[in-house]
Amino acid sequence: MTGYAVGIGFLIQKYEYLAIQLSVMTMVSLVLSLLLVFRTNSAYDRYWEGRKIWQEIKVMSRSIIRSFWCCVMEKSTDDSAQKLQALKNVAAFVISIKHYLRGEDGIEHADYDGLLSPEFRVAFATQGAGFGYGAIPRTSVGSQQAREGWERPDELSLPHMLLYELQKFVESIQDNHQIHLQYYASLLASINTLSSLLGSCERILSTPIPMAYRIHLSHALYMYLLVLPWALASMGLAKTVILQFVVSFMMIGIDSISREIQNPFGYDANDLPLDAYCDAVLAELSYALKHRSPKALQRAESTYSNSSGDKTSK
Repeated sequence: MTGYAVGIGFLIQKYEYLAIQLSVMTMVSLVLSLLLVFRTNSAYDRYWEGRKIWQEIKVMSRSIIRSFWCCVMEKSTDDSAQKLQALKNVAAFVISIKHYLRGEDGIEHADYDGLLSPEFRVAFATQGAGFGYGAIPRTSVGSQQAREGWERPDELSLPHMLLYELQKFVESIQDNHQIHLQYYASLLASINTLSSLLGSCERILSTPIPMAYRIHLSHALYMYLLVLPWALASMGLAKTVILQFVVSFMMIGIDSISREIQNPFGYDANDLPLDAYCDAVLAELSYALKHRSPKALQRAESTYSNSSGDKTSK
């Protein structure tokens, strides 16, 4: 744009009657500025809402892990194994949201290792048989759809499957009287909240800023920058070049920023750090797995006590 402005500056110096009045461009710039402000605010609202949603997902997942660990009574070794898997399923659910929003298919990602049970993997393979569960379709249906994501209601996503597993576990421990009624109600409410938060992420991803608005704004922006030197040239070549550079840098930069942050779930430098959020939940899980639950299996408690006593006697 700056080189273009230099050429127009020389042209206007030779043919001054071609210059456009600066007052005309002032009115156009006002309209364009309003469009850019709306575009940027819409994009940032999506980014900020995504940040709030992921904070709630992180907090709610930590609470469920802590509730499972503290409140679920273990009456047998099977109960202990089911409780352990339920703890892992919570972390797997959070990780699955990350991959789901990024359109990454399958359950073979490294961060699922040690979290999904063999039975669940078999069930997933039986249902899916290679289908992609990601919010972004694998077929090429245009750049907007491929980048923003579109839901596929005929396929049950992995996060939703894990929600079924979590609620199935909660119903099981209630039927077996392994948890008090108030904790049972709280866990059901927490799982429903996770489902609602997942739906909010889907809403952001599957509701892009309308293509017509983005195309019109892009055309209007570049038309304005192409016409601007014809109005600035009357101020002199040096001022024309400097002002054209500054205005182009600011307006194109604002438009580029809004394009980058409108989908906050990807891998761009300015996207949300979803990996860090997942690591925070994994840290919570790691703590729970390394410490003995207050309602762990009684036999495990006596064995632990005996082993401690033996060490003391030695």
